[in-house]
Amino acid sequence: MKTARTWYAAGLLAAAIAVLLVGWFISGWGDVRGRQRAETEAPTKEASAKSVALAHQLRNELSALLTREVERPYFHYQNLMHDPRATGSVGVTPSPLATGPTDSLVLGYFQIDSKGRATTPTINDDVPDLSEPKQLAGNMRFRTEVGKSLVALAPPKREGTLVAEVSPVKVKRPPPRQQPPRQPPPTPTSTEVVQPERVQQQAQPQVFEIDENSYVQNWNSNTIYQQYRNAPGLRRDSVGNLSSANAPEPAPETVPVPVPEAVPATDVVVTPPPPKPQVQKRVTPAARFTPPPMAPEPAPKPVLITVAPLEWRTMTFNGAPALLAVRDVDTPDGALAQGFVVDRAALTSWLASHAGDTVAELRLGDDSSPEIAPGWHLSVTPNPRTIAEAAASAAHLATAFLLRFIILGVIAAFAAALVVLLVARAEKMARERSQCAAAAAHELRTPLAGLQLYGDMIADGLGDPQKTRDYAKRMSEEASRLGRVVSNVLGFSQLERGNLSLDPTVGSLDTELRSLAERAEPALDRAGAALALDVAPDLSAKFDRDALARIVGNLLDNAEKYGREAEDRTIELSARPAGADSVEVVISDHGPGVTEKARSKLFTPFTRGVPADGPAGLGLGLALSQSLARAMGGDLDYRPGEGGGAAFVLRLPRA
Repeated sequence: MKTARTWYAAGLLAAAIAVLLVGWFISGWGDVRGRQRAETEAPTKEASAKSVALAHQLRNELSALLTREVERPYFHYQNLMHDPRATGSVGVTPSPLATGPTDSLVLGYFQIDSKGRATTPTINDDVPDLSEPKQLAGNMRFRTEVGKSLVALAPPKREGTLVAEVSPVKVKRPPPRQQPPRQPPPTPTSTEVVQPERVQQQAQPQVFEIDENSYVQNWNSNTIYQQYRNAPGLRRDSVGNLSSANAPEPAPETVPVPVPEAVPATDVVVTPPPPKPQVQKRVTPAARFTPPPMAPEPAPKPVLITVAPLEWRTMTFNGAPALLAVRDVDTPDGALAQGFVVDRAALTSWLASHAGDTVAELRLGDDSSPEIAPGWHLSVTPNPRTIAEAAASAAHLATAFLLRFIILGVIAAFAAALVVLLVARAEKMARERSQCAAAAAHELRTPLAGLQLYGDMIADGLGDPQKTRDYAKRMSEEASRLGRVVSNVLGFSQLERGNLSLDPTVGSLDTELRSLAERAEPALDRAGAALALDVAPDLSAKFDRDALARIVGNLLDNAEKYGREAEDRTIELSARPAGADSVEVVISDHGPGVTEKARSKLFTPFTRGVPADGPAGLGLGLALSQSLARAMGGDLDYRPGEGGGAAFVLRLPRA
């Protein structure tokens, strides 16, 4: 019944721990799964936020680029140009774009006329030595690709009045006259400088006025350059300007002709020789000559130029989709398509430098991503390394939780096992106490009954008066048996409390064993058992007299009690030296002996080596005897008898 209670308590405890562990696992695993999702989704969310911010930055970058290019005059798209602010001079200078794009996002500039002829500022077919020499091969490939891929941008031909092609080399120049003192350059007006508004404000084409001389020189810039470069009597100064070789150097007090402000260039600048300043000097009568007055030339007519806004377009360039900015320029001599190609590699490099740990890419037609330009969308995806790190972090969360769960589960199971063990031990102790009480009552009942019987007989004068002495001996034997039971109980109590103390001394072991045998022999004889003594003479050992008496008394009592059913009830007590250091005292019988199963617990308190229906006993004698033997420096063991039965060997240290 008590064992069933232990299993019942163990089941309840196991169920409670299982419920707690399962509940913790379900809630904890749900939290781990949520954190894993957050870890794995973090790179995607970061890429989405980065996509919005990066798209905003790139749109601003392209908008700033488009704003700068909208403000660029139309004549910058050719290799040579004439600055409209120098209306009173004849000359051309290289375009600011002749050396190539200055913006890192621009692959190249182009211009296509109504005849489908493609030109670029870096290539001059009429004057090859003005072409940009540093990247000539790349510029040629770019111009070739423009003529092949972007020819569809050519504006349609139209009939109209031609202005620049009627007489391209006849440029009207004012007569030389005395120059006034140098004044600050005038503020450009809308009729002199082409300055379109910014792209955010330019929604409609804009019309600009330019004087006829500037328009003609810009339209025929190569022809003018070739005519004046090889003209006789011109010389080249240190910066490449052409002037008359026969013209004298200006005097220090003279004011030179102001040079029209133009865009800086690295190539040849062609200007006509400046008019000679009028300087006060002496002349001979023969040299006096008054030129006839010149009739004033009519003022040049203004020319209207219509410039459309720049628009983003997507076209195939170099076999791949490319982003272009294109505008139409309408002139009296025909329409032009001007624009530039965005460098896809530069855009990719810009994105890589601003993308951080993400991967940014421009795609066409991906409506789910932020739009950068018409048809172009920015796709930002997490870096594979970041995804792998997030997956590893998520896996680590699960591993850490499972490890904690297993460790705490093992600890909980171990604690539960300890509780069950304590419960089982408590029940065992309760059972042993109950058995001890029952066995003690049984053990004490027999000697007490004998004492009461013989005491009543002596007190009442019953029985044979001649056997009064024998009755007294019986009472002494029963009292001695009762004393052994009480002594074993007290000894075990001392052993449990740890205050069992002995005082072993060197003495004559053979004499002590003979004395113990003489005292035990009458009781053995009356019980029907015989004691055979075989002790070597002059045998000395180190022992405690009381402890030796307890051990020998318990062993003899057990031999008599468990050998009652044997045919040979002889109990043998022998003592012999065992080597140079110990002495063996052997007490054996011819009873049933001890089974193999019971030998492992033979010296355990409250454990007996016979079935429950065997002779009564407390199960404390052997446990107490072994403890006493070890306290004296020896030991007590069991071994099967030679002729059957049981043999207990007491080893004591030799003197």
